[in-house]
Amino acid sequence: MTENVLKTPDQEKKGKPKSQGVFQSILDGSILQGTKMISLLPFLFFMTFLAFILIFNTYYAEKKARKIEVYRKEVVELHLNHISVKSELMYLSNQSEITRKLKSKGFEESVVPPRIIKEQKRKRSIFFRTFTGK
Repeated sequence: MTENVLKTPDQEKKGKPKSQGVFQSILDGSILQGTKMISLLPFLFFMTFLAFILIFNTYYAEKKARKIEVYRKEVVELHLNHISVKSELMYLSNQSEITRKLKSKGFEESVVPPRIIKEQKRKRSIFFRTFTGK
């Protein structure tokens, strides 16, 4: 068997796992004192800036998606309104409906069919038409 040996503090640091040492240094803040951390600050600021941009972009996209959904519902509603107004217009423009509405105002539907009036061209000379104006 092996004998128990008393370890010095330097030997204890070597025996700790590296991940536990990094985690401990993050918690106690000693990681910020190192010279390596100072050289990594610009990168850390850049990553923070990118994180803010990502968060902002996500909120902006969700806001736009909500607006698009509201506009889509409004378009559907306006389309339905258009269809109902168009059908009402077609109903009101029927000859029978126009006749019914105008009877109350004293108008009557004509029973005599319309006639086509054709203008008969006079066969006169160009000289006669020029000077008489007819």
